[in-house]
Amino acid sequence: MINKPLSIFRTGFLLSSLIVCFVTPAAGKSIGKDQVNIREQPTQSSAVLYTAPLGYPIEIKKESGDWVYFHDWLDNSGWVYKPLVSDIETAVILVEKANIRSAATVSSAVVAHATQGEIYTILARDGNWVKLGYYQSGTAVGWIRDDLVFGD
Repeated sequence: MINKPLSIFRTGFLLSSLIVCFVTPAAGKSIGKDQVNIREQPTQSSAVLYTAPLGYPIEIKKESGDWVYFHDWLDNSGWVYKPLVSDIETAVILVEKANIRSAATVSSAVVAHATQGEIYTILARDGNWVKLGYYQSGTAVGWIRDDLVFGD
């Protein structure tokens, strides 16, 4: 298996409808399968807004039955069937190009470069730094400032 970040290539919509359900605290999770349909309403017959790739980080805002409503890094929202959500914490790179470093300091050596849309697993946190790993293998890559990623 080749260690590399997952990438995101998609378009999204801004959800504008209201649903009455109970609100839970925002929680960081990820999409647990590849090419998962993100829907307008919490039903399988609802319109598909877009599809999300494996590992796609989401911030859960509320739940309704077997569905969760979430917010993503592109400021989109939608519903996903709860069994398709993973507890694996992931992060997506927000900037065009970012340095990943050997330690949680700006003076540490750059060990890799990340580009916007790449998805990594979150392995640890240290202040305003996040330790990233490759999603498939879990192999550590290095540290990045948390303001350069969504999902921390």
